[in-house]
Amino acid sequence: MDALVDLSLLTRAERELLRAGVMEWERPEGDRAEVVRLLGYGDRQELQSDVVRLAGLLASDRSASRRDCRRLLLATELAFASETLGWARDWEADTGYTDHDTVTVLRDIQERIAGIVYGVDDRLAETGLPVPPAWEPISMEVDDAYWDPFYQRFDFRPSMYHWPAITEPEPSLTIDLGPIFAGGHAQFGAGAAAINSLALVALTRVLDSDTSLVVLDWQHQSYRFWPQLFACQADPRWATTVFPNGDYYIFLSEDMSTGTFGHPWEQRSVCSGNRWCPPWCRC
Repeated sequence: MDALVDLSLLTRAERELLRAGVMEWERPEGDRAEVVRLLGYGDRQELQSDVVRLAGLLASDRSASRRDCRRLLLATELAFASETLGWARDWEADTGYTDHDTVTVLRDIQERIAGIVYGVDDRLAETGLPVPPAWEPISMEVDDAYWDPFYQRFDFRPSMYHWPAITEPEPSLTIDLGPIFAGGHAQFGAGAAAINSLALVALTRVLDSDTSLVVLDWQHQSYRFWPQLFACQADPRWATTVFPNGDYYIFLSEDMSTGTFGHPWEQRSVCSGNRWCPPWCRC
């Protein structure tokens, strides 16, 4: 099994830079056969289909395989620095990062994880990032018991290009997250953090201390989550966030009668039921 790298070694700015770098490879133009080979894919289609998954790894402090971390780092280095294999001249226009800022942050990333990725440094996560007490992993062997009813009840239709992805329940409220996605890096980071904080405020207001939620992260680990315990931690870290920064993030009551559904490509979030609407909503 590929060793795991602890992504908590990276700052938010470093994760955002890697996310911007790997997302460059969604661009359709160019053959880039050499990059496909360097990143360890069979063909360009396989690379493009994996871009969103790789970007999603950076949405939280979860651990990632050494192979995936190598892909993230190398994809960013090539996209930023090479005009032959990447898009050096388009980098600032595409990502919003100046050359100076990119080099500064990229050097920090290389210093932190390049040695680990390439096997020189042995600072690896033994079993991945420890899950905080407020988060309990749901075994992948049984999480279909939640995913299957979710697909059926909400007619879930995952797609990067076609939406809405669910049949919205009644009553519900849809929040436009587009302005946050459209902002600069600082505005994006602050907006995402604000959404998560306000959602936690709402959850702690309406849920008892012993009430847990089911948290589904498409194609990733599912969790049982206790908001009240999480809010009382000194330095809480989200295993999966309410703000959809990378994939579909879903917070549900046990009976799936109410919750939140975050869509990263439509850039919207659905709050189901007035009782759960976070403080930024106007129900």
